[in-house]
Amino acid sequence: MEYAGRGDPARTMALLWTGLPAPRRGPRQRLELSRIVDAAIAEADGAGPAALSMRALAQVLGIGTASLYTYVPGKAELLELMVDRVAGAQPLPDPESGWREGLREVARADLAAFRAHPWLLQVSTSRTVFGPNVLTRYEATLTLLDGHGLPPAELVRCVAALESYTRGAASAVVEAERAPALTGSSDDEWWQRRVPFLEEHMNGRFPLFAALESAGAFAVSDTGAPYTVQRALDRFHHGLDLLLDSIATRIATARS
Repeated sequence: MEYAGRGDPARTMALLWTGLPAPRRGPRQRLELSRIVDAAIAEADGAGPAALSMRALAQVLGIGTASLYTYVPGKAELLELMVDRVAGAQPLPDPESGWREGLREVARADLAAFRAHPWLLQVSTSRTVFGPNVLTRYEATLTLLDGHGLPPAELVRCVAALESYTRGAASAVVEAERAPALTGSSDDEWWQRRVPFLEEHMNGRFPLFAALESAGAFAVSDTGAPYTVQRALDRFHHGLDLLLDSIATRIATARS
């Protein structure tokens, strides 16, 4: 697990909010900060944040490692820039669509970000990245629930519950998507090797499970997709509905 906030806070906040300082002397800097961060994101997309190094990133950018350190102090600061950069690429919810659909948009956009950048799941959320894009997105999400009667602490906790749920459900989706490449076997191959043994060992011992399976309880909404991926996606959407229903109940209670 990678933790944000390990770098120099003054340097990190300056890079997040104002970008690279203009050089006092000599030639202008060759690289834009956005190019450095985008290259780091691309490297992490392929190998994960643990494998990302300043030396490897410098090689990708075609500069010396020492030169890279003149732009970004180190990997700790770079990691926060990466998280904020991804947040900036996510769409903001439309407040005109209502709080429920707005929160659904936030969750779906977060799921898409986790699927596109699985390394985000390896960055701890216990210490927030206080970048402009992260905070803009958070403010927009809080605004969706503002004015519906929820006490301040309740409002903040509802948003936190949505974030926690989405991250956990997205982890299941990403794990299912990555399984074939990391294990060397497809979903079909995995099932085919186990079905004979399941039939032999279960053998009527779990009647409710068998009845639910016969009733189609474990079917997925799209049989054209890998089963475990689609199952995780179906669970994501169903669980999101349950969470939104709960928030709706909280709002109704607050208004009564």
